[in-house]
Amino acid sequence: MNKYISTLALCSILGLATGCKLEAGSGQYISQERHNEMLGDEDVKQGIAKAALSKTYVMFQEYNTSHDDGGLKAFHLFTDLMCEDVAYTNTSWFMFDYQIGNSEANYRRTRTMWRLFYKIVSNVNLYLETYYKEASTDSAYLKGKAEPLALRGIVFFHLVNMYQHTYKGHESLPGIPLVLTTSPTDKPARATVEDTYKQIIKDLTPMATYGQETAGKTDVDKFVAAAYLAKVYAQMEDWANCEKFAAIAKMGGNDMISEPGRSWAIKGTADILWGADVTSANSALWASYWSHVDQFLTRGYAAGGHKKFIHNALYAKIPATDSRRKLWVNLTDYPDIAQKIKRQAKNKEVEMEDFDQLKFIAGEDGMEQDYCFIRVQDPILLEIEAQIEQNKLTQAAANLNAFAQKRDPAFVAATTQADLREQVRFQRRIELWFEGTNWFDMKRWKLTINRDVPNTNHPVVFTMATDDNKFYHMLPISELESNPNLTQNPR
Repeated sequence: MNKYISTLALCSILGLATGCKLEAGSGQYISQERHNEMLGDEDVKQGIAKAALSKTYVMFQEYNTSHDDGGLKAFHLFTDLMCEDVAYTNTSWFMFDYQIGNSEANYRRTRTMWRLFYKIVSNVNLYLETYYKEASTDSAYLKGKAEPLALRGIVFFHLVNMYQHTYKGHESLPGIPLVLTTSPTDKPARATVEDTYKQIIKDLTPMATYGQETAGKTDVDKFVAAAYLAKVYAQMEDWANCEKFAAIAKMGGNDMISEPGRSWAIKGTADILWGADVTSANSALWASYWSHVDQFLTRGYAAGGHKKFIHNALYAKIPATDSRRKLWVNLTDYPDIAQKIKRQAKNKEVEMEDFDQLKFIAGEDGMEQDYCFIRVQDPILLEIEAQIEQNKLTQAAANLNAFAQKRDPAFVAATTQADLREQVRFQRRIELWFEGTNWFDMKRWKLTINRDVPNTNHPVVFTMATDDNKFYHMLPISELESNPNLTQNPR
């Protein structure tokens, strides 16, 4: 990682200094000299800084080196495919992740994700050194600084989970190198998991407590930072803080029931907290999330037959009274829904099968459909889970009833802690299916991935504990070679 920080810093400073538009759509750029002049004017500095940060946001959605290397949604895809709730035809991109066979030190997955996330970290560090080097107590200054810190915290959270087991019980194990400067000579060793989480909390807390509350969904604001902070505290089993920040996060959106073919446009969609505005100019096309999940497109990998299904064993547990059963093809119970979706689809030749997903359909924009990174339902359910773990059973049951009965009028919350725990876990599995949460959840719940059940529709069958050393990723060989302070994960 450190071997390319100086190169990234050079590229980034050119983007920050000379690639900053003064106004959206103006087409005008500022020189290095003019940029430095404007930094001395506090009235305009924050606006320039905000424009410069947009370069970093692009990295969360853009195509990189291959068709399974497309930012944060690619991370969501490969991690959920490592678990049991998504079955896969297993013949295309992500198939080795699905087989739990894509985590070795010389494999592309471990290299590309490390490179992407540390590229974001490098940009954030350069940004902080450029615009927020001086100490200040000014409110606008602190709010502006909180945003890049939150981005770094989100990235560190993904990295430490990818390259180590979950927090609880593994606090003293090596986490990740905490790169906090752009110095090419800074080659830190891996901080412990505990120290890594301390830095993540330090990075996320300012935005989650006093950060901006934005109407747009493309920025990490107070509610997004609080949502990720709740996820961090859930990994730590710090349930009081998990509940606290989940309660903040859920104020950033409104719960809504997902219907087949629902909109994923981030503008005007009530339950999306953070996402990316995908357009014809920035769409990754075949390398996009939609290419891999939406079989109703006229092109793409899913349309070509590389489909993702819900595990039939999970689907069988969804009550007949729950409206979310309709988010997957059921040719016996809901043949009219499948046919309606097919009539509206661009790909009229699609052959639908039971358990095909109807949740993620790109719609009229095709591969230009927006990306959703996190929905409000995640912190809503985390708050309930935190209440259960703190033995606030009456409050948790009431909140769980309010959530679940919107989808299943026959739902009745349990009365014991153990049963409530199982209920809220099940709600997370079906509500947030294939949204990049299940892998984090299974790790922190310390559950076993179990595809080896009777009549499974998984073509690759196995059982594996999530704290098995095969379930995390090895550090890339290139990073071990460039930084002698790094140590490799054991196998």
